[in-house]
Amino acid sequence: MSPIPNDPYCYPGTDVLINHGGYRAQAELNKFESDAVFLASAALKARPIRGSFDTKRLQETHRRIFGNVYPWAGELRSGIGMMTKTRASGFVVAYGPSENVPGALQAAFTALKDEKFLRGLETAALASRLAHYYGELDAIHAFREGNSRTLRAFFADLAQAAGHRLEWARMGATEEDRQRLYQARDLAVMRGDSAQLTGLIAACLRRAPGA
Repeated sequence: MSPIPNDPYCYPGTDVLINHGGYRAQAELNKFESDAVFLASAALKARPIRGSFDTKRLQETHRRIFGNVYPWAGELRSGIGMMTKTRASGFVVAYGPSENVPGALQAAFTALKDEKFLRGLETAALASRLAHYYGELDAIHAFREGNSRTLRAFFADLAQAAGHRLEWARMGATEEDRQRLYQARDLAVMRGDSAQLTGLIAACLRRAPGA
């Protein structure tokens, strides 16, 4: 993520996010975060979140994954305006201003509820709607850090509730795989074009046994 001037989420004079470990070097924070998130993600799978798919659930997902890393885990980002990220290709992705986050989330989840949380859809149709809402929530970028990992867990749960398994690992873990996912997400965020993301999600989606 591009540096934010006077970022209240960072230690003063640095671009390092305030964290429970007190790490001021980015490499040390990366290791601390990676280890903590690995354990938290396993615990989340063992004790999944229940209830409706709404802002509170998205916040709880973030808190459960990052609560041991950041004191602001689960809190919607505020006071920092827009966020941008420059990919290796030079493509710049811009996420919505922080002041719009609560209202934008409410609108997205109201629309999702109106679609009955995507239940009853065939696999191809489900992949398309999952990609659409993934793009919407990614564009909102509800949290200062950890949005992608939160969305992966959140959408896996959403797919499960709709009678499918969304197995992100099927997407692959090579650098080429990551770049394909970045490009697909960026197109959904910046151009509202979720076609590529639909294809990637479809490759990871399977109807759950008995569904």
